[in-house]
Amino acid sequence: MVRKNGMDPVELGIALIEEQLLALVLYASTVGSWIDKDKTPPDLAAANTLLRRKRSRSEPQTHMEDGTPGVEGEALGVAQSWAAFHQDPQRLSVVLRVAGTNAILAVADFFEAHDFSELRTPEVQFLMRLRDAATSGNTFRIESGERIPVASFNGLAITDKLNGSPLFDDGVTPGFVEFGDIAALLRYLVDHLRGAQTLISDGDAG
Repeated sequence: MVRKNGMDPVELGIALIEEQLLALVLYASTVGSWIDKDKTPPDLAAANTLLRRKRSRSEPQTHMEDGTPGVEGEALGVAQSWAAFHQDPQRLSVVLRVAGTNAILAVADFFEAHDFSELRTPEVQFLMRLRDAATSGNTFRIESGERIPVASFNGLAITDKLNGSPLFDDGVTPGFVEFGDIAALLRYLVDHLRGAQTLISDGDAG
């Protein structure tokens, strides 16, 4: 927990995690409104205002690969895959896995950059092992007998028995965690950092 460039890493961590938590809830509420197969999928063109890019004056408009003008969503080449995705019976697993994985990676990378990952708090180690699985194709890779720090959260424990099993539901096999477990873990980590911040402040005051 060493200050870098004069910034308090605990304060930065709290802000980052709270932003990730808010994004997860907003994401879940958006997905929940259309994920049922009988619901009309969102209009891809509605994302165009948020897909704007900084571009030079010599590039006044977005172009397709064939050189014809196109909207941002089309230029990214997702229109066709979007149509197929909405028909995919596993689409809920996909969207929740992507969002959950992004949150895990963002927070775990921050913890590693600021040495929080060295803490032996079971919940912190739980986060770091989730990160390992997320970067291994949504799969736990823990060799039999491999010694790892105690990694647990809310009754979930990571051991070598998980080797080869999926982190999130892959549409075929149930995952080790649910989307809500990630949100709950982030809330816990915010409270944990706030507690550490209080201890540090009390120690400085003493």
